[in-house]
Amino acid sequence: MNGTYQVNQDWQKLANRIVKPQQIVLVIGATDAGKTTFCRFLVESALTQGLKTTLVDADVGQSQIGPPTTIGMKSFATDTGPAQFDGTADQLYFVGDLSPRSRYLETLTGTRLMVDSARKTDADFIVVDTTGYIHDPQAVSLKQHKIELIRPNHLIGIGRSTELEQITACYNQQEWIDVHYLRPHRSVRSKSSNARSRYRKARFDAYFSESSVQQIPFEQIRGGRIPFFIGRPANEKELEILSGLAETQVHYAEWGPRTVCLVVSKPLSKATITHIKDYLSLTSVTAEVRAYFERRLVGLISSASGNTDAIGVIEAVDFQKREFSICCPFSNGGDAAKQACAIQFGDYKLTLMPN
Repeated sequence: MNGTYQVNQDWQKLANRIVKPQQIVLVIGATDAGKTTFCRFLVESALTQGLKTTLVDADVGQSQIGPPTTIGMKSFATDTGPAQFDGTADQLYFVGDLSPRSRYLETLTGTRLMVDSARKTDADFIVVDTTGYIHDPQAVSLKQHKIELIRPNHLIGIGRSTELEQITACYNQQEWIDVHYLRPHRSVRSKSSNARSRYRKARFDAYFSESSVQQIPFEQIRGGRIPFFIGRPANEKELEILSGLAETQVHYAEWGPRTVCLVVSKPLSKATITHIKDYLSLTSVTAEVRAYFERRLVGLISSASGNTDAIGVIEAVDFQKREFSICCPFSNGGDAAKQACAIQFGDYKLTLMPN
């Protein structure tokens, strides 16, 4: 028994073959196959051999490194005792949702960037954990693109080989990568959706346990992944005209190249949007209500590094003062808010905050 899990002979035999310097290992498998536990075992095996080891956690829904909705990277030194899986990350990439289904490009980009960051730490051994999203055609494509972007030395599939062959078959004869299969550990148990939700809540609670609300003016930042906060804000006269065309109050608007984005009091019908677009000779009209922004998770991007300094929750948006109120951790929240040059908007809304 090693801490909270039992090592079986198959794990140990595989570790004896692959835990060596200058190796990258990518672990895939279905939900509840035991990927995370096996990744932890590989990290601890490498540390016992004196290898500087880094874990990249790309399981955005059940992350053990960093909060959910992010890809985390953490380095473990051999001279600091046993590996501390305390949830903290050395670096984060904000994906913005609990599943890669709607965040395909962000998942691929974040995984590659975090592996690149791991390489920069001069790690001897890098382990990459992934989600259990493997079954539909988009999932197969996602995993294959991830393999090709990372170029791991070892691809480990946990589960029935027939279940994973759609992903792995094309790599079985390629000399640059070794493909291995493991059966799920006999002690692995399926988690209910409620158990997964409780785990995510606990991870969010821990991340936001010491947090404060920071005010960030619109003019300080640019938006990412949505069409807002990247154009020219409409003036009062323009808002009045747009409100007349929309037949409801337009609280805020931005102009782009033959486009306009609106924040309105009530949803606009397709006919109204078409009317505005035709009347103003625009190619695109985007309209959202205030609730679109509230409770949405965001990534705060540092102007110095371009990396995710922290994630936050939009508590409120004041369109008259033109500022966000964003709750983010005390640890680096103040600096993250002051230094943020961009806000990346996620799809996920955090409805419950820590007590």
